[in-house]
Amino acid sequence: MAIFKRRDKRKFWPKMREYVWPSMGWVRALHYYKHRVLRTGDSTYKITAGLAAGIAVSFSPFLATHFVQGLVLSFLLRANWVAMFVGTAFGNPWTLPFLFILEYKVGVFLCGLFGFADFVALPADITHDGVLDDSSAFVAHMFDHPMKLLLPMVVGGYTCALASLPVSYALLYYPVRRAQRLYRLQRLRRYRARRAQRRASRTVIFT
Repeated sequence: MAIFKRRDKRKFWPKMREYVWPSMGWVRALHYYKHRVLRTGDSTYKITAGLAAGIAVSFSPFLATHFVQGLVLSFLLRANWVAMFVGTAFGNPWTLPFLFILEYKVGVFLCGLFGFADFVALPADITHDGVLDDSSAFVAHMFDHPMKLLLPMVVGGYTCALASLPVSYALLYYPVRRAQRLYRLQRLRRYRARRAQRRASRTVIFT
């Protein structure tokens, strides 16, 4: 993990700003982390499984533990933890609201199947429009009955995580393998170019 440490520790708000919008830009940031992953030299399985593990833990409602959960899952899958770190970027401030809504609805559906529909049901006066107009009533109700929100999000979150693991692995396996081949081909070309340059310089010296 030492490779991700900085000499000068960044403060909280600059870190959050960098997380939401990288100063180097999204294209350069993705390019940078792609090289960090490919440079490890791990197998296609390990890199793809690491990315899939990072995507899976992004569905967990416990945001502060995503990286820890990802490390545990990477250990169980024998996956690349650097790729897992990159995969956790799937759960970012831009996508988390949609992930929360998805896992909540999935959780409510599953709780209803197992007979917990009344336990997680919201009062009739709390509707979608009502929450938008007066969110204080919804927040107050959630503080009074936290399990009505937490239980379906936990059930739905980890169900989505388990479902996303094989799906994301299947979708990413061949792109990762292709990226590895291109990366190795580029390194081989650079090596041959440097080798030819050394030979040319030696020839000039001896002549």
